[in-house]
Amino acid sequence: MKKVYIYLLNINNLDNNLINLLHKNQQQRISNIKNEKAKKQAFAAELLVLYIVKIFKPKGVNIPPLRAKQENGKPYFCENTDFNFNISHSGDYAVIAVADDIVGIDIEKVNPNKIKAFKRVLSKNELKDFLRLDQRERVNRFFELWVLKESVSKATGKGLYQPFNSISIAFDNNNEPYIDKRDNGEDFSLKTMGINGYKIGIATISKKNYKIFMKILSYIEIMM
Repeated sequence: MKKVYIYLLNINNLDNNLINLLHKNQQQRISNIKNEKAKKQAFAAELLVLYIVKIFKPKGVNIPPLRAKQENGKPYFCENTDFNFNISHSGDYAVIAVADDIVGIDIEKVNPNKIKAFKRVLSKNELKDFLRLDQRERVNRFFELWVLKESVSKATGKGLYQPFNSISIAFDNNNEPYIDKRDNGEDFSLKTMGINGYKIGIATISKKNYKIFMKILSYIEIMM
């Protein structure tokens, strides 16, 4: 069975001195961000990138790592394009996923007011099931679909170029998600989970079963 490793970092109480652990280019990029919360989210995300390089030691990638990104924002290491990882952040958390296959991850803070956009986000097939749910179930299902669609678009690298309602996701009898309509013929393994008022979606371009390992890191672990 293949594996996905997920690590989260809370942006609160972030020690600004830790920025010295990062590559100078990343330090400069973060310092140029004007919004304070967005700056903390970007900072925490880069600390997670540093952590996975320390733990997984991808061939050719130095410490501190300098990651690049495609035009659509998908991250990668120039020295090792075969190393599969993806990052996301929302609210008080940054998150990173590492997998054996191409992976996309998304985290979103659950905010019931956002479900007002359900007609823009959901496909016709999803909408039929969604409208049968009560209000509480709708909030849960909306954010499950949101993070899964985002993770699929990040895995494929299509990002903002792919409308959410063009991706259709269904759930089997065990409430496990799967792609209802094939996207360009690609197979996906999907998983969603909740933690501390947030939803996380993971998509790997593979039909094989994945075992998920998830951990909230401390800043001490980042420095080790």
